[in-house]
Amino acid sequence: MKTLSYDTLAEIGYTGYLLPADAPEKVLQFGEGNFLRAFVDRYFDMANEATGWNGKVVLVQPIDGSYAFADGLNAQDGLYTVYLRGKEDGTTVDATRVISSASRCLNPFRPADYAAIMEVAVSDDLEIIVSNTTEAGIAYDPTCKADDEPPASFPAKLAQVLHARWAAGKPGVIILSCELIDNNGAELLRIVKQHVADWGWEPEFAAWFEDDCTFCTTLVDTIVPGRIRDAEEVARVEERLGYADPFLTVREPFQMWGIQGDEALAEKLPFIQAKLPGVFVTPDVTPYKKRKVRILNGAHTGFVPGAWLAGFNIVRDCMHDDTVRGFMCAMLEEEVIPTLSAELDHDDLEAFAAAVQDRFDNPFIDHALLSICLNSTSKWRARDLPTLVDYVDAKGELPRCLTCSLAALIAFYTTGFEGRDEQGLHLRRAGGTAYDAQDDAYVLDFYAEHAADADADLVHAVLTNEQMWGRDLSAIYGLEAAVAADLATIREQGCSAAFASCLK
Repeated sequence: MKTLSYDTLAEIGYTGYLLPADAPEKVLQFGEGNFLRAFVDRYFDMANEATGWNGKVVLVQPIDGSYAFADGLNAQDGLYTVYLRGKEDGTTVDATRVISSASRCLNPFRPADYAAIMEVAVSDDLEIIVSNTTEAGIAYDPTCKADDEPPASFPAKLAQVLHARWAAGKPGVIILSCELIDNNGAELLRIVKQHVADWGWEPEFAAWFEDDCTFCTTLVDTIVPGRIRDAEEVARVEERLGYADPFLTVREPFQMWGIQGDEALAEKLPFIQAKLPGVFVTPDVTPYKKRKVRILNGAHTGFVPGAWLAGFNIVRDCMHDDTVRGFMCAMLEEEVIPTLSAELDHDDLEAFAAAVQDRFDNPFIDHALLSICLNSTSKWRARDLPTLVDYVDAKGELPRCLTCSLAALIAFYTTGFEGRDEQGLHLRRAGGTAYDAQDDAYVLDFYAEHAADADADLVHAVLTNEQMWGRDLSAIYGLEAAVAADLATIREQGCSAAFASCLK
């Protein structure tokens, strides 16, 4: 079977949208991974189709490594397939799209490719720079020098690109940072400014990139499992498509891309002008970050440790159980959403929560509960504790589901305790299944030390551990007694019974 290319598509009579191979390169993208290709570059591809924006994306590998990726994608004319699999509005989605927005992939650690990147930097066509270089990518590296070809870090590479563009007398660009850190655009700007100062570059350049360039903080949300690993399934997909594509990447249907900016910015972004679903410009992405953390991530952390103890292994199966799904929905509807309604539209919050249920019920992803349970203490503190505190402050009473969730978390770290070593806490749930709880060393040491405590003493020790929670949770009126009562139910009747008690 032939590999994907423009010629291959012509041979098989492909009738889907394709941007011509010679379209101008309007985007320089630092990052070539599955997420950017399945999410951002798909948005550019759909904008090209919807608006005639006619823009290609040049992909840049952000770190040194094999040339095989760049050479392989370039051999496919930059084409690859995005496979959407999951649920949306309760309906199963199983659809593919050839993405033709990428023109080529460059590896800056190859001299010819570095020179090609600098040619793109000074091009009249360039309008937008995109990045997703992982959370570690936006970091200051003092070893980077102005004449490195290339410098090691992404911010230093970006500084070089912008300096070359300024020196060529070209207009500023929009920079869309997609790394999963708070204030990603502002942090990137700060580090670029530091390099400019370190390197003694012209004050006129510093003024240009601050005044003429727009560094955008963004918030992204979609799940991209990546490539299909089962050889038989790969063969079935290739037969369905009519070509082979080693760069095919799978993602869920849900998509959300919030970009911090104003109306002037919105007018310059083709996917905003195309009114594509899930992408928007807003003056502040912070409330949407809180929505994601407290609803999506908070739901995961809120029910998963207890669901594991109740005998479940993957997220999808939990969504098919009336008790576990009912517990999660009650937590979101009655406890989480009310604490967010002052900042975001209530209907929007309800729609987001409904989408979360679809995402958790994805028939194509076996998301293991134990993988979600990794480092659950810090996750519960960041994702669920703020809701509990806000709920108590607003209503003067305890949120029933979140209180039970905290008890389930304690049970997860102590049920069937068998020992502690470098692998974590060795535990065993009802029914005999052994598991390891993995977390920060101080958390594991704490639970190993208190494993033999009576439940009331254990709950008191947990709630008064300020290193875990940043405060003494026993000071919240009634919380210690309520958690102890829920823990007793979990020990005696199981986690499903404890969850069910929250639904009465």
